[in-house]
Amino acid sequence: MRKAFKEEQGFTLIEVMAAIVILSIVSLGLMAYFSNSLSFSKSNENKTVMVNLARSALVYAEKQDFDKWKAYLEDNKAIQAEGCKTADSCSKYALLTDDTAALSFILNPVINGITYKVSINSQLQSQNTGSSKEASPYLMPIQVKVKGPDIESRQEDTVVEGYITDEKIR
Repeated sequence: MRKAFKEEQGFTLIEVMAAIVILSIVSLGLMAYFSNSLSFSKSNENKTVMVNLARSALVYAEKQDFDKWKAYLEDNKAIQAEGCKTADSCSKYALLTDDTAALSFILNPVINGITYKVSINSQLQSQNTGSSKEASPYLMPIQVKVKGPDIESRQEDTVVEGYITDEKIR
């Protein structure tokens, strides 16, 4: 019996250490992959939220008085979130809507604790540049831009283009 114990061999310390090093290298590679995957997933989640916010702002603008919005956007070119953080500070947009509180929520939504900034820009053709879209009596082209949070030193923005239609053809 003693002879059987003497002939029994196990792994040496060098072999165990080599196996641990190889396993560590493989694990670090997998961890980097999962970390990048999580970052990419979070980025896509924010992008989806921003697209839905832009569509929501587009639908809100479409339900407002067409003539008021067209006149305002022809003169000012944009409705910005910075000038409308609360219902009281939205007084410059009071001629667009009776409910400035709703407009402030549309322009400064907070989703999952993250504040987004929405701007609604006119794409009507200007006489100087001619680069925007042609004006129509019943359709007004607009661009809704949602500015997201800074994530890992990248600024994420989403742009949705659409039209506000006149009540006469709705």
